[in-house]
Amino acid sequence: MHIEDAFAVEDVAVAREIVRAHPFATIVTADLRATHMPCLVDEEAPGLVVLGHVARPDPVSERLDGPVLAMFHGPHGYVSASWYESETIIPTWNHVTLHVRGTPELLADPLPVLRRTVDRFEAAVEQPWSLDRMGEEADEMAAQVVAFRLPAGSWHAEAKLSQDKPAEERARVLAGFERPGPYANAPLAGAMRRLGA
Repeated sequence: MHIEDAFAVEDVAVAREIVRAHPFATIVTADLRATHMPCLVDEEAPGLVVLGHVARPDPVSERLDGPVLAMFHGPHGYVSASWYESETIIPTWNHVTLHVRGTPELLADPLPVLRRTVDRFEAAVEQPWSLDRMGEEADEMAAQVVAFRLPAGSWHAEAKLSQDKPAEERARVLAGFERPGPYANAPLAGAMRRLGA
């Protein structure tokens, strides 16, 4: 993907945070098979390493031995030209995205990745469910998936958050996302405040 210098994210900590905050990835194989699955940051690994799994019946599972592209979509939204004071600025789409490329390492035992995935998302509920409740059935379920570890051979993140506009126009875009209306977008406004300096 082409990324203008003003929008480029080069801090691996920000890339890791994109995965944590927006874990539902689009995974594309070299032969253009695609699927969508939740992924995790391998918190013990340096740099950017993603953990995930794919159901064995999914055609993507047959191609995880070659290069893949995992795409993470952060907050995004339409920017109306009516928000700008200038009549010469056109509408656009602000967004935060991350592309991770690499060749997955297939894991012999998928259960630890499944357990980490379930524990990660169950931690937010009042009475978290655990794979431990399944007993031996958890092993049977794990046998139906392919788990992988994806060290980033390369990664590219973009935070297109109106940084190329004058400060007063950025403030108008931010106000557009923060006020009630069809394009209200608190998550994108938050990203603008954190990353759109």
